[in-house]
Amino acid sequence: MAKEETTLAINGADYYVVTHGGHNLGETILLVHGMPDSGAMWDSLAAALVAKGHRVVVPDMLGYGKTSKPADPKRYAGERIVSDMLELILKLGLPKCHVVGHDWGGYVAWELVINAPEQFKSHVAISMSHPLVFSSSLNLPSLRDNWYMYLNTQDDIVDLYTKDDCAFYREFIIPTHPEPDEVCARLKDPVAMNGMRNWDRGNPLASLYLAARSGALTSYYTKVAVPTMGIWSAGDTYLLEEHMQQSGEHCTDFEYRRLEKGSHWCMLDNPEGTNAAVTEWVVKHK
Repeated sequence: MAKEETTLAINGADYYVVTHGGHNLGETILLVHGMPDSGAMWDSLAAALVAKGHRVVVPDMLGYGKTSKPADPKRYAGERIVSDMLELILKLGLPKCHVVGHDWGGYVAWELVINAPEQFKSHVAISMSHPLVFSSSLNLPSLRDNWYMYLNTQDDIVDLYTKDDCAFYREFIIPTHPEPDEVCARLKDPVAMNGMRNWDRGNPLASLYLAARSGALTSYYTKVAVPTMGIWSAGDTYLLEEHMQQSGEHCTDFEYRRLEKGSHWCMLDNPEGTNAAVTEWVVKHK
C-alpha cells in the first residue's frame, strides 16, 4: 500500500504523519491511536479504506512512534493534544472528514467532535466511551479496570516497565495485546516508555473525577451533533461495554456495534469485523 510520509512542526512538537491513498477521490478519514501503539496499528483498516477509494491520514500521537516524546507531562494534557490535532488538520488542508479513535486516541476523537463539530462528517469511537460517561458513571469495576493509569503516575515506573525486556509490562499492563513484541521493541527505550505513561500523568484521573463531580465539564453537557458509532469488543478487559452503550445518551445520532470477538485491540485481532464496521459507517455518512 503506497503511503506518503511527512513530519509537521506543531506547537513545539514534531508529528510524524502517514497518508495512505493520497490520490484517492473518496472520503478522508483521520485515524487516532492510543496506548501503547503507533499509527501502524491502523494498517489493516487503512488498507481496507484505501481499497474503497478513500484517503486515510494516520499520525503517530505525541510520545509514540516517530513523533516527539516530551518529558513534561503537562504537554500531554487533553486540551493541548486536541489543539495539536486541529493544527494538524489545518496544516494538511484536510476537508470535512471522518475521525476514528481508540483508547486515548478515542478520548481525543471525542474531544474533536465535541469542540469542532463543523470539521467532521462522522465519528467512530472504539472502546473509549464519551468523556462524561468515563468520568462520572463510576463503579467499582471501572475504577479497578483503570488501576494501571494510577500506576503510570508513580516514580520508578519507567524502570519497572523496561526491566527484563518489559517483563512486568507484558504480564500486567498489556497481557491481551496481540503484538507485545512490537510494542516492547518500541517502549523498551525509556524515553518512549516515559512518553507512554505521560498521557496518564498529564490527564490525572483524580482531576477528571473531581471536575465531573464539581460540574466543571460543562462543554460535555451539549449532545454530540456529529453522527457517532461506538464499537466495543467482547474481549475488552480495559473499558466497559455499559459505558459505550451509555454514550448514546450524549449523542443526537448514535449507533452501537458489539464485536463478538477481539480484545481491546480489535483492529489487530479482529480486523475483519473492525474493518467492515468502519468502512460501512463511512459509506453511510459520506
